[in-house]
Amino acid sequence: MLDPLILGAVFLLVFGVILDVRRGDPAYIGFLLSGLFAFTYTRTTMMGGGNSLTSNAHLIATQRFPRMVLPIASVIEGAVAFSFSLIPFFLITGFAHGDWPGIYTVVLIPAFVFHTLFNLGLSLLVAQLVIPFRDIGNVVGHLSRIWMYMSPVIYPLDERLRNAPEVLVRILQYNPLSAILGLYRTALLDRPSEAYHWWGSAVWAVSLVLIAAVTFRRMEHKLPRYLA
Repeated sequence: MLDPLILGAVFLLVFGVILDVRRGDPAYIGFLLSGLFAFTYTRTTMMGGGNSLTSNAHLIATQRFPRMVLPIASVIEGAVAFSFSLIPFFLITGFAHGDWPGIYTVVLIPAFVFHTLFNLGLSLLVAQLVIPFRDIGNVVGHLSRIWMYMSPVIYPLDERLRNAPEVLVRILQYNPLSAILGLYRTALLDRPSEAYHWWGSAVWAVSLVLIAAVTFRRMEHKLPRYLA
């Protein structure tokens, strides 16, 4: 919980005060923290997927069990941490802007389910890349930072893309995190949601986890050899 909170304080100073991107949004703290908490959940599970296999190399090499259990455990750990992070989130946004839980908070259930499935798929895919190519683990960390800045984590994309090429606008709008964060901000801040936030989150979550599960099962028998 401390990592996104400290990061939120830094971004609030840089983007909210110095660069003043919060102009026109009186509840910018809630917007920022909701994006950072959700993205931290994705980033930690994405990195933890590969680490869960490499850190248990001896167990994988000597024991027979479904290896998919290890990335799943990493996602469960991240899900628990994210769930507890909602407590300080509501305390901060509630006292700062009066954004306490309401009827709209029920949207948090489908948002969390879609997000967790998406993170599981991402974790399984990264694990498959990290095992044969160990250095990719370092690259993923840098790519995740680029992904964060290309997502509506710190600022709304529609305000920052007014003069951007149409192709770039479309690509960034169909970023899976744009849909997922849209649902979270409906659930946490009572922001209006669009149809894409719903069907986009569902499509990305289900398709990614299915593809990742199938490909992981196909390469699972190779893990002892790669980790030897």
